[in-house]
Formats: sequence, C-alpha cells, structure tokens
Amino acid sequence: MTKLDRYIGKSVLGAMLMVLLLLGGLDWLFGVIDELGETEGGYGSLQALQFVLFKTPRHLYEMLPYTTLIGALAGLGTLAGSNELVSMQAAGWSKWRITRAVLQPTLLVMLLGIVLGEFVAPRLELQAEVNKALAQGETVGVSRYRHWQRDQNRFIHFNAVDANNHLLGVTVLSFDADQRLQQQWRAERAEFIATEDANALPSWRLLNGQLLEFNYQTQQVLNTQTTFTEQRLTLDIDPALLQVLVIDADRMSISNLWRFAQRFSQQGLDAKPYQLGFWKKALQPLNTLVLVLIAVSFIFGPLRSASMGSRVFSAICLGLSVFIVQRLLENVSSVYGFSALAAVLVPIVACLLAGIVLISRRV
Repeated sequence: MTKLDRYIGKSVLGAMLMVLLLLGGLDWLFGVIDELGETEGGYGSLQALQFVLFKTPRHLYEMLPYTTLIGALAGLGTLAGSNELVSMQAAGWSKWRITRAVLQPTLLVMLLGIVLGEFVAPRLELQAEVNKALAQGETVGVSRYRHWQRDQNRFIHFNAVDANNHLLGVTVLSFDADQRLQQQWRAERAEFIATEDANALPSWRLLNGQLLEFNYQTQQVLNTQTTFTEQRLTLDIDPALLQVLVIDADRMSISNLWRFAQRFSQQGLDAKPYQLGFWKKALQPLNTLVLVLIAVSFIFGPLRSASMGSRVFSAICLGLSVFIVQRLLENVSSVYGFSALAAVLVPIVACLLAGIVLISRRV
C-alpha cells in the first residue's frame, strides 16, 4: 500500500466514521426522547437509557451501508473539491486505481458490520427486551403473548416464557398418523433440562399437570386422565428458539436465521421472513461495497464539481431509493413466494452494474 493509498483511505474512512457517529448520535438522542415517554413504575430514566443503549448496535448496523455511502461521497468530495483527484489522475492514477484505494477502508466497515450483526446486536437486542419487561413489572420476561409451536406430530402451546426460559401454561397435543388426538398434556410450567450430548433432542420437565390419553381401538373412544407432579417430555424446542418470540427475524444473528429458516422449512411452516433476514445480513457487506462503488462513480461524474451539500443530499436520495426498492422486493417476495435470495440480490446487482458502467464510461 502506497502513501497515496493510505491518504485516500484515511480521508474516506474518517468521513465514513464521522457520518456514522453523527447519525448514530441523532438516532440515540431521538430514541431516548421517545423511550422516556414510556417510563413508569420500576422502568425509570436509567432503565430507559440502558434500553436505548442496548438497541444502538442494531441501529448502527442497519445504518452502515447508507452512512458508508454518504461518508464516501463526502470524503471523495473533499478531495475532488481541492482538485486532489485531478492531480492524482495527472500523476498516472486511473479512476479504477483510485476506486481500489477507496474500497480498501470500506472493508474495515464491512468487518465492523459483520461483528455488530452477528455477535453484538442480537444479544443486546434480546437483553434489552427482557430487561424492559421485567422492569415494567411484567410476569414474563421474554414473551408477553401466547404462542403455538409445531414439533412434527405434536403441537405445543404456552402462554408465556419467564426470564429463566421456563414455559408457563403449557399444553402439548400429540396426534397419530391418522391425525387423531392421542395424548394431551397440561402443565403449570415446563423447565428445560440441559444435557451435554449435543445430538440429543431437547427435553423438558413438565410440572404440576394432567395427562389425558385417548384409545381408538374400540368402537367407542375411551380416555384416561392421570395427574402428575413431574413428567419428562422430549420436545424439539430449546431456549435459543424462544428468541423468535422477542425480536423480529431481521434482528437475529446470521447463524440463527439460517437455523430457523431450515427448521421452519422442514416443518412445512412459513420460513420466508427468516430466509429474507438471512440473505439481507449475509449480503450486507456486498451491499455496502456496491454503494461505495456508486459513490465513486458519482464523484467522477455528475457530482464532481458540486457542493458538499449537494453531494450529501444526492447520497441520501440514492440511499433512500435503494432502501425502498429493497423493501418493495422483499414484500413482493413474501406475497408471491419467489426466491428470497433474488429479492435481496437484484438491487445489489443493479447498483453494481450501474457503478461499473458509470465509471467505465469516463475512463
């Protein structure tokens, strides 16, 4: 890497980080103002500040591609405004050579996005929701709503999940191959039984309940009911799966999105939200890279002599256009059922081709 590479990279990366801090700070401030309006009881100002703070990594992650676009335009615009880009070209640097120097610091931003989206944001998002529910005096710490979950020929219903990942108000219905009800478990609570065997199916301990069994061997349907204080039952539900009740699909980690998409597909359930969320996060680094390429093409083209305000405004308009098209295709994919990968990839490929053509026309 030459001194000129480092100079361009430092200018562009500094502008990207400045934009990220500025927009992130504004987002945090507006979030605090909005959250303070919900303070009551045990959920005070400190808890509200912590809630917004835990949400910040996810907001930064979602803003990364667009703040990178604005920062690239601002940083390159500064170099273009002082005629430094012209001097570089006069010294023999092609526009593609300058583009390569701009993309190098973008890789650091892409790495930051991967770390935030996979390791930091999902965990803090979940913890924020749990802490808020508990501080507001809710009897549940994860889900405030009743939920149904399918496990092959079983259907599990529970009213809520507490902060320790215990299921409350549990009902398990087991059907045979002819879709006839065989067994019905009802329990006040179900506790997860941890095991060291990674290949073993998850087991739960049902506490204080009744078991109702049906017999279809005779012409008359017979049933027997027994009461139990503790009953062990194998259910294909583990505590990690419970986070689907707390945060939206596009706020999970990439690994969990892939896992839930595969699980729901195998069970014949709607996996589209998790497939869309997975491909959005998996391709976000590429999306960031392509938006920076578009920014470079604009600097060498229509925005070369524009003011800084015009460049920032153009970047915001472009970012909003890409965002709207992506959301539109995601909704169309959900409604009409075409590939989630295509819905996410089409805008990225379109921007990539547009950037290449715009730069190539002026080489």
